[in-house]
Amino acid sequence: MIDLNLTIIIQLAVVLSLMVILSQIAFKPFLNILRAREERIEGAETRAREIERKAEELMEKYREAISAAHAQGASIREELRQESLAKEMAVLHKAMEEGNQIIQEMKLKIAEEIGSARAELLMQAQNLSREITSRILGRPLS
Repeated sequence: MIDLNLTIIIQLAVVLSLMVILSQIAFKPFLNILRAREERIEGAETRAREIERKAEELMEKYREAISAAHAQGASIREELRQESLAKEMAVLHKAMEEGNQIIQEMKLKIAEEIGSARAELLMQAQNLSREITSRILGRPLS
């Protein structure tokens, strides 16, 4: 059987006093450290979620900016294409006009040369016909 004597009471008093002393010296500071650690972890998690949200917003802005830049680039490319097409058409039109002018000048020159060649050939034909006639007749023509 268990005897209740003075040692048990002393041991109980020592254990209880140790619990009170250790609670004040070790357990409360340890629990405070644990609470502070939990608060820091929660704060870090909150900041991390906030940073992640901001990063998502920035990524969305970046995507929108890239999309706008692509659209602007396509618009500028189209404008440049239209300008170059207009310039090309102007150059082609000018070249065609110059070509037509050169062709007209060549046609006029050819017509002049044909006219002078005909006149020369007519003169040569007349001279040749006079010479043939004078040889056939045996006398010069007057």
